[in-house]
Amino acid sequence: MANEKRERRPVELLAPAGGLEAGLAAFEHGADAVYLGLKKFSARADADNFTLEELESLVGYAHSLERPRKVYTAVNTVILQRELGDLVEALGALSDIGVDAIIVQDLGVAGIAQRHFPRLRLHSSTQLAVHNRAGVETLRQLGFARVTMARELTLEEVAKVAAVEGMEVETFIHGALCYAYSGLCLYSSQQLGRSGNRGQCAYSCRDHFTVKPEEAPPQEISSRDAFKGFAFSMNDLATPDLVGQMRDAGVASLKIEGRKKGALYVAATVSYYRNLIDGHLSKKERSEREADIQSIFARPWTNLFLLSNKEKDVADPDTVGHRGTPLGELEAVTRSGPKTFIRFRSARALARHDGLQIDVPGQGRPFGFAVVQLRVVDQGRIREVMEAPEGSTVEVALPEEGYPTLPIGAAVYCSSSQAVKSRYKLTRPNLHGQRPRVAMKVAVSVFADKLSLRGEAGGVEAEVEVAGRYDKARDAALVEAGVRWALEKLGDTRLALGELELRNPEGLFVPVSKANEARRLLAEKLEERLRESAKTRVEEVKAEVLTRSVRAEGPSTPASQSEAYARGDRGSPTGTAQSLHWSIKVDKVASLSELTKEDLADLDEVVVDIGRESLANLTSALDQLATKIDRQRIRLALPLITRGWEERALNHKISELRKAGYARWEGGNISAWGMLGLAPDASAPTDLLSADWSLYVLNRAAAQKLLSMGIGRFTLSVEDGLENMKPLLAEHGERAQVVVFQDTPLFISESCPYATLAGGCPGVGNCKFEQMEMTSSHGEDSLAISERCRTVVVSKNPYSLGPKLSALAAAGARRVRADFLFRSYQPAEVARIFRGLRQGSELPFGHIGNFERGLS
Repeated sequence: MANEKRERRPVELLAPAGGLEAGLAAFEHGADAVYLGLKKFSARADADNFTLEELESLVGYAHSLERPRKVYTAVNTVILQRELGDLVEALGALSDIGVDAIIVQDLGVAGIAQRHFPRLRLHSSTQLAVHNRAGVETLRQLGFARVTMARELTLEEVAKVAAVEGMEVETFIHGALCYAYSGLCLYSSQQLGRSGNRGQCAYSCRDHFTVKPEEAPPQEISSRDAFKGFAFSMNDLATPDLVGQMRDAGVASLKIEGRKKGALYVAATVSYYRNLIDGHLSKKERSEREADIQSIFARPWTNLFLLSNKEKDVADPDTVGHRGTPLGELEAVTRSGPKTFIRFRSARALARHDGLQIDVPGQGRPFGFAVVQLRVVDQGRIREVMEAPEGSTVEVALPEEGYPTLPIGAAVYCSSSQAVKSRYKLTRPNLHGQRPRVAMKVAVSVFADKLSLRGEAGGVEAEVEVAGRYDKARDAALVEAGVRWALEKLGDTRLALGELELRNPEGLFVPVSKANEARRLLAEKLEERLRESAKTRVEEVKAEVLTRSVRAEGPSTPASQSEAYARGDRGSPTGTAQSLHWSIKVDKVASLSELTKEDLADLDEVVVDIGRESLANLTSALDQLATKIDRQRIRLALPLITRGWEERALNHKISELRKAGYARWEGGNISAWGMLGLAPDASAPTDLLSADWSLYVLNRAAAQKLLSMGIGRFTLSVEDGLENMKPLLAEHGERAQVVVFQDTPLFISESCPYATLAGGCPGVGNCKFEQMEMTSSHGEDSLAISERCRTVVVSKNPYSLGPKLSALAAAGARRVRADFLFRSYQPAEVARIFRGLRQGSELPFGHIGNFERGLS
């Protein structure tokens, strides 16, 4: 943590709103702001989400409160090319409604908003995987106002990023956790065609996996059956004890996860943290409110890595899903007539129609059922009740059939409570007429034969006249008050009276009926012109956004290569697979040792990830490589993840490698600009920095945004499909690169599945985890690989577009790349696969991801 304690300042409590009821509940129970999604472009596509009409009502209501609240709208998916028109319409509507910010992942969305809808404040989504100070500084330079940090940070790292001047930092304090860094999870997409970056996650991390026996944790260090379990199923984040420390660290907004949860969950969770922040909870009240939340929805709670990045007890290998709040332990299973009852001492009051769950070893999910018949056992007497008080010994009837064998001592939980539902009932406000208003400036002129109004609102103007006979007023001083009163009655319109100028030099009287008529006519005209103006503006923006960029073409390689292309020495840019220009990327230079000078002679580039090898080994290996290939064709890639404890070594590597003459770099995270000390603008030479696939280019706007940030070459997303790639390839020619072979990282995580399955970390000295072959309950095979206690999960069979090279070439692809990362490839294997790919040979393994099916 920072040495100096920061001055305590107000901190925002930010709540999820999966639907209108949840948003209202959040405000009723003390949230300062809510975040929500529309029916499209939301990373929680299976939440209720909002129509524009519902959003307009909620924004109007939030802004009208005595203590105004804020509404942030998540536009936090990656956008397909065909969706750009709809995106522009959505951004235009959000700008008109006046949401307080938009939350974005796709840099193309940010670019469109900044250029065309500058009223929209930009917050970066956690989907951007920002996890260090360099990333925060880059976003500040790009004009973002707030960054939602990756959940994996420690408090020390949070304090460091929150110290960046001119940037708000938002952190999660409660809710469900993803196994992987958000935005970098491709398991559901590559394996099942359901992209988390598109709001379609299949939650594969909650699946049950079995491990190849020889790779499982040894039984002597495991407290459980280490061959199987929910290896990636994270506990829920809950940080009540750390709220004060996060505020002291400079965090601007404390965020509750849960857009898929209902209004009841939102109400209970917001109420709990509101009272914690304000210091209003006694120890007993805190315990009761925690139990309330757990009865609605909860997995076991964890601080994740806030206190230590070495924390390993963050996942639950044995049970998945909602557990509830603990009530007690099963004492007996008894028969009474035709019914079977369970008996336990209940730590909380219990009532009929509550829900119970019981842990059953080996089942993976608790056995759950409703309380239909409830009895209290008191000094040997048994009586049937509607409610049983706290501390009672109770008997609850099991369902007549379908229940498993329930072991004595099993944990019993309350998974649904009627009392809790009553405590957090929503008092629904009247939303009629609640909408954001546009200030209307009106000039009123009174003549003997007419009333003239000229109005201006939102950049449009209108004039109306109401004919009539306007006589001398008895009290001219009251005329303006009467006119103002009439003009303020704007009802359900989008308008609110702002500045009023009355020109009435002869002191004429204005009847209320005439003033009302004039107001109605003026409001109708202004509203119509506002609609027309908004529609025209959106159509103009769409025309620009959907028009092919004149900046698309241009050299992005060393001059000698560009000149060769111009001469046509390397084949036509489109056509056959043989016309493709190749690059290769590795994380161990030695893996290239079996490639000959002839193999390397016509490569565009060799890209080397500098994160894996020590500086000494890396420098020596690169010097050897430079004897085979021009140093100007060697590009150095920054690691996708660089945490606080890794920054010093990486910065030293960058400095020394620059001194050695290496000038070309690749970034896969927004932090790359900050790490390299480059400004994110096009004034930088275009061959200095390229973008890897993880900076997600799936649309023209994203490509143009990266080009405006000084990128010379970008890599199309490995989760994309051919149809969406085609317009990008056609437009961007030399600048677009396609990965055609790769062990795509399906998960990148700080949580160790080996430790999870073992029931605890065996310690670095005892750890045998290098890789584990794992199979999901649906038959998907993957490899979990340890990268210095960071876990990378890849498919057992690599992603390979080898059979699709001709289709890519026909679609306009010019540049392709083969990656050999994460897996321990032997040099001979790299040479065989790479030569086979280039020759168009059919390789005996591989999958094509979403290449043919595309992204939904």
